[in-house]
Amino acid sequence: MATIYQERFDVGPHIKQRTVGRSAYHRPCYPPMGEHDLFFCGISSGKDTFEVERIDAPFHALLFCVEGEFELYEDGRSMALRAGELGVLPPVGRRGFRLVGNRPCKVVWFLLMDRPRWQFLPREQITIIASDAGPTLLDAASLFHREADRFHLNTPGTQVVAVLDLLMMMLERALAPLHPTLGWPEQLQALFNTVAQRLDEHWSLERLAEHLHITPAHLHRLCRQHLGNAPAQQLFLLRMNRARALLQQGDKVSDVALAVGYQEVASFSRRFRQHFGVSPSSVQRPTQRYGQPASPSPSLRPVDAGYG
Repeated sequence: MATIYQERFDVGPHIKQRTVGRSAYHRPCYPPMGEHDLFFCGISSGKDTFEVERIDAPFHALLFCVEGEFELYEDGRSMALRAGELGVLPPVGRRGFRLVGNRPCKVVWFLLMDRPRWQFLPREQITIIASDAGPTLLDAASLFHREADRFHLNTPGTQVVAVLDLLMMMLERALAPLHPTLGWPEQLQALFNTVAQRLDEHWSLERLAEHLHITPAHLHRLCRQHLGNAPAQQLFLLRMNRARALLQQGDKVSDVALAVGYQEVASFSRRFRQHFGVSPSSVQRPTQRYGQPASPSPSLRPVDAGYG
């Protein structure tokens, strides 16, 4: 069931925004962002009125401030966010931010779905920490926007899959200071994040277990307990999801098969059809164009998050 929340935008015309989202009303839209539990991201810059407020939003809002100063606020509490800092606004509740002072802003921001992957993020109140990751993330987000726009326009040669992987690696590195001591769920997530970047390699149960310095039987039990899948099934899902994204990007079926660890195209095509119910060639080069989102309203309005 989708989640409904309210949001208010008061953004002047001199604030420039470059955004990418996973839902059909975002432009450009890149649905595979959802496989990374990333709902929406963007870069905002300039000097003008700039305030966003949300009530019961089902996502974490992260702001990496590169230039300027913001005020982050929640019920009865406000904090200053300055250049070289990261601000985290937890899901649910009534929270927002506004540009303050006389300097133009430059900020890269992410809306992360409230999923287990991000369970280590603060949930009780707004948190601000020092972070030098803003400029690097701004570069990565800018590149992702350009490649997602090429994907949206069906431009040949887009590298949106690889660039999204890079962006997520940069983001996870930037959030490392917020990680508590890693338990098994986090260690498993980190393991399969690594695997997702190297799907062309052979990943046996023994090799996976070796990465965590445990036995294959122990890994199997942990995966069933914390991920709900056996290790082989988790690996298979990663391969199929990556294959679909590469095919939608326009890559050849034979190249995709190799990229996700299949030496034989026939074997890959059979497994893909069994999983998705369609052949690999049928999902290549999407023809659907995603529409322009509605203009933001200065008053609070209900929004369908498109996931639940």
